Amino acid sequence: MAMDAALPKFEVPDELPLLPLRECVVFPYMVLPLFVGREPSVAAVDDALASDRLVLLVAQRDPDVEEPTPDELHRVGTVAMVMRTLRLPDGRVKVLVQGLAKAEIDGFVEQEPALRARVRVFAPEQEPEWSVEAEALMRAVRARVEELLPLKNLPPEVLSVTSTVSDPGRLADLVASHLRLRLSESQEVLETRDPLARLRRVDAFLRRELEVTAVQAEIQSQAKEEMSRSQREHILREQLRAIQAELGETDSRTSEVEEYRAKLEEAGLPAEALAEATRQLRRLERMHPDGPEAQVVRGYLDWLVDLPWSRSSPDELDLASAR
Repeated sequence: MAMDAALPKFEVPDELPLLPLRECVVFPYMVLPLFVGREPSVAAVDDALASDRLVLLVAQRDPDVEEPTPDELHRVGTVAMVMRTLRLPDGRVKVLVQGLAKAEIDGFVEQEPALRARVRVFAPEQEPEWSVEAEALMRAVRARVEELLPLKNLPPEVLSVTSTVSDPGRLADLVASHLRLRLSESQEVLETRDPLARLRRVDAFLRRELEVTAVQAEIQSQAKEEMSRSQREHILREQLRAIQAELGETDSRTSEVEEYRAKLEEAGLPAEALAEATRQLRRLERMHPDGPEAQVVRGYLDWLVDLPWSRSSPDELDLASAR
């Protein structure tokens, strides 16, 4: 997907074939492939190829709907040019499109074989006069994109393109097209006409993505640390056993721990109880075998092992027999 390609010359007619999109929103300047399989959608592509190669791309309100009606489509979409098509063996058509301009649906004129709609193209956005707020907002968005770039594996050319864009509205569209936003959020950005308001909204989405990514990285780091500690303990324990075996020594404490471990596995404890029992077993392994605390832990483990976790007895539910 690219957004730095220059727009070809075009003139939008009053009516256009309409191509519903399930799970994406296309912005102006975007170049991306679409896989078209539904018969009305293929007919819309054929209709565009037969005339001026222009089609209106509109997101569905519910991506699970197989054959959306006009009421199940958003009213704002993007006029796009069909640049190339490739018919696949399974009957689908791979279509390379480039977004040209935002447009609003004025009404529907035809539904078969393909949807056709009357469209009203948004007036070209005038670049707002320079202001401290606009400049500060654009710099903040560029900085956050640079911060998010390595965390989200965004293509590096995004940063070079954002650094050259001086229009707040186009910058907002560019960044929104590369973020993994919800469909409703992307549609909200597409429909917001004021360039600065649109960029503020995108800036809020960027801040959220950075916060989520930071928390996600922290969770992964903790999980990796826990795994490393567990693996280290296991390796050290195995090395200790190997040394003792080579020296011909037997460690009664090691035998006791292994015996408890085997009993716990046979007892069929639920996950939460097994986790606590394993924690107490590790404590016992580090304690002095004759200490008072070790006796308490042994008593606790014995009690856990003796409980009938996976055993049940037949119940007598007959009241008459109970009397």
